[in-house]
Amino acid sequence: MKTGLLVITVLLVAAIPAFAATTPTDKTADQIRSFYNSGIWNRAVKKQANKAKAYLIKRTHGRHAAKKPALVLDIDETSLDNYPCLNANGGIPYSAGPYAGCVVRFDAPAVKPVRSLFRLAKDLGVRVFFITGRPEAIRDGTLTNLKASGYRGRYGLVLQPPGYSDPSMVPYKSGARKQIQQRGFTIIANVGDQQSDLAGGYSERTYKLPNPIYLTQ
Repeated sequence: MKTGLLVITVLLVAAIPAFAATTPTDKTADQIRSFYNSGIWNRAVKKQANKAKAYLIKRTHGRHAAKKPALVLDIDETSLDNYPCLNANGGIPYSAGPYAGCVVRFDAPAVKPVRSLFRLAKDLGVRVFFITGRPEAIRDGTLTNLKASGYRGRYGLVLQPPGYSDPSMVPYKSGARKQIQQRGFTIIANVGDQQSDLAGGYSERTYKLPNPIYLTQ
C-alpha cells in the first residue's frame, strides 16, 4: 500500500468513531462468503431496493405527492460494496485495518440494486443525499469512488464532521436527516445496512439491507 494510503488508514482506525463502534458479526468467514457467493445477499438487497422503488413512485405521483421529496442512502455496504476488497485482503471476518484500507482505495463497485434505486430517484425528481460514517477528510476520494461506480449527477454528500465523538452513529445520522428536513425536504425513504443508519426518525420509510460482515452502533 502506498505511504499516503497507509497514513490515512491508520488515522481512520485510530480516530474515527465509526470504526471504534464497528464490530464483527457472529458469522464465520465461510458463512459470510457463502452468503455472498450463493446470491442470497444480492437477492435480499434487490428485494429491499424494489420495495423502496415502489414507495418512491407512490410518493411522487398523484394528489398526495410529497413536496421536495428526498432519498437518503448510506454508502458502505449500501451504495458501495467493500466485500470484494475485504475478501481479497484479510477483511473477512471483519477487521478494522483491512476495512479502512479498502475504503481509502476508493475503487469499490456499486451495489447495483441501490444504484438502480438512485437512478430512479433522479428520474422521478427525488433529491438524493448520501449520509455516511466516512470522515470529512476523505470527501474527495469518496466523490471519486461514487462517480466511478455510476452515481452521477446532482446529490448531497454528508460526511462525519471533525470532532464527532459519540460512540454511536445514530445522533450524527439522525441529526443530518433532521437538517435536511429543516431545509424543506421530505425524506420519503432511508436505506442502510445498519440499524444505526435508520434509527432516530426523520424518514417516512426505512429499508434495511443485510450485512453479514459487521455491526455499527
